[in-house]
Amino acid sequence: MILLSLAFFGLAAAIHFAPEPGDLRHGGGGGGFRVGDQPEMSLVIAARDIQYCGYHTPCGPGDRTDTIFYATARGSEVSLVALPRDLYTPLTGGKINGAYARGKAQGLVDAVEDALGLPVDHYVILTIDVVKVLVDAVDGVDVVLPEPMQYTDRAAGLFIDFPAGPNHFDGADAVKYMRFRHGYGSDYSRLDRIKDLLSQVAEKIKQPKYWSRLPGLANQLWGKLETDLSVQDALAWLPYLRGVSLRSATLPTYEDGVFLRYDEEERNRFLSEFFSLDLNLLTGIAPEGKVAVLRPAAGERVENTQSPTADPLEGFRRLGLPLPEVVENTSGLGPGVYIRTGTSVEVARYYAELLHLPLFTRYTVDPPGYDALIVLPDAGPGLRAVVEGR
Repeated sequence: MILLSLAFFGLAAAIHFAPEPGDLRHGGGGGGFRVGDQPEMSLVIAARDIQYCGYHTPCGPGDRTDTIFYATARGSEVSLVALPRDLYTPLTGGKINGAYARGKAQGLVDAVEDALGLPVDHYVILTIDVVKVLVDAVDGVDVVLPEPMQYTDRAAGLFIDFPAGPNHFDGADAVKYMRFRHGYGSDYSRLDRIKDLLSQVAEKIKQPKYWSRLPGLANQLWGKLETDLSVQDALAWLPYLRGVSLRSATLPTYEDGVFLRYDEEERNRFLSEFFSLDLNLLTGIAPEGKVAVLRPAAGERVENTQSPTADPLEGFRRLGLPLPEVVENTSGLGPGVYIRTGTSVEVARYYAELLHLPLFTRYTVDPPGYDALIVLPDAGPGLRAVVEGR
């Protein structure tokens, strides 16, 4: 089976008490830190698979990287673009998940830069041990499964048997959940699950009760990472990542035999919309699109989301925004703005920025047919904060 992991938290685990904002130095990998109020850095973050020497006998990390993210950090805003493992790269004449095997970390960095046309400042390569420890460090994650998840690979010693409905996963179960792909669609669905867990752990790590655990995690896990970042460089980001705002998307592609490829014009449009900061939120006009607010069905409760009895449209009315439809949150999605992978992110990004919510693209969204699906949080930022001018 292939190693899957929560790539971003390899970096997050190394971040604890550090200098005040503005005291950042240039990164040890030859650049990437911009000194000032809003430092910036771009990274390739990838997870190596597991290589087996025989029955139930793992030999250690393999040379394929089936989970690959391009990440940018701008102050406390973190954006992730997932690259499907089957994406064709002309640099190796094969799938991008084989670029590490051909050229190690720099070979993977070159392949990602070629695929996106964007520069990479640093890289972080991690393994399955990092994932398990980090999920356990935030006391696990909660997942709602639309149907049972069952799979057995006796040769690899992998046994998955999760029931439909709400599940609480510790680190070991979270790894199984992310490794699973049978019966749940393509590699896009696997990436959707990873992005959902990334968001959940990112939200939990902001809670003060977990901060005291980070120094120990840094010491425990840093040696397991392959990176050109120094631990001092990573620690300098704490003042920003404590209030991190995460959004994630998957690079739109199309099938071409055994490979996935991208249309260059579509890629450029997607990247321009996803990374653009030129949004006129409160003084501008909301872009046209079909929008829905998701709320739990009566009698149900989704963790950290608005109560089923609350009026989800109150804030929209007070801001003079077009009123979205209100539909049931049948997929158990957490707070955020969701759209289908491959569609325009303009509408979704507008509302994500306005409501201070994470933005996610997903291979499947339910219900379909909307330009943005919004799940409002139970407390904290959101429409109330926007209305009150905070």
